[in-house]
Amino acid sequence: MKKIIMDIDPGHEDFFGLMLAIANREELKLAAVVTTVAYQTPKNVLNNALKALTLLGCKDIPVAQGASKPLVEPLVLADNWRTTTGLDGADFPSPNFEASSFTGLSLMAQVLSTSVEPVTIAVSGPLTNTALLLQQHPEVHDKIAEIVVMGGGIDAWNRRPGVEYNFSIDPEAAEIVVNSGVKVTLITRDLTEQGVISNSTVTKMASLGNPVSDVAARLMKHYGDFGATVVLNDPEVQAYLIKPELFKGYLANVSIDLEDGPQRGHMTVNDDLAANVTLLTSMDNDGFVELLLRSLRKFG
Repeated sequence: MKKIIMDIDPGHEDFFGLMLAIANREELKLAAVVTTVAYQTPKNVLNNALKALTLLGCKDIPVAQGASKPLVEPLVLADNWRTTTGLDGADFPSPNFEASSFTGLSLMAQVLSTSVEPVTIAVSGPLTNTALLLQQHPEVHDKIAEIVVMGGGIDAWNRRPGVEYNFSIDPEAAEIVVNSGVKVTLITRDLTEQGVISNSTVTKMASLGNPVSDVAARLMKHYGDFGATVVLNDPEVQAYLIKPELFKGYLANVSIDLEDGPQRGHMTVNDDLAANVTLLTSMDNDGFVELLLRSLRKFG
């Protein structure tokens, strides 16, 4: 079993990551959730985490609000293409527990410093919280088993040409993490675009007939244009931790462009330099979809 901290900016995709973590407790022990900002406000992403965990029946997991802005630049929210909250399209219960009194950084440090086992940090948003942890708490570095990151892109991007969203929000944080000396596994936009969710998969979600699967199906219907390819870009992090055999990759060196301009946040793979990450490049999508459906079934 892997003990994990999730460092996330909960919207539709991170709901599926939370669901996978809760449904697969034989493989993952979710010790804490820390929120960051990218697509929504600090208030919304924190409330989204509390709402999602309430639906999933997990009010015992501490949730804390993390950084409210990147390390260097002011926060510029994404275009509000997910309407008003980041978890639109389905009805969630009101949270039945409150956020931790800890800051996100303090909660991460506390979980790591008191753990008797190594802890994996699962990041599927901008890397600000994790970078601050690495900078301000060097005493916990040896408690980190691995940092698994969804971010960056080689030939696939979603912010602007050459630049993936999570890395674009806080390039300095991404550079700190990949060069931290801690084991880093990187899941880029190139890989997550292999995580295709078809209309028939959404129909199967709806047919499972439990409150969680119903919300999952409604989120996907709201989230995706099924006249085109629909992908889930975050829960590959949890899928990798649960079933690493679904993924293939190689050791690589990556760097992040920190210069002002349109390529700020661009990730480069440097073939001639010593490796600083494990770069995952392919995924068994049939296995990924089956894991999602099998996990949703557990909430019946």
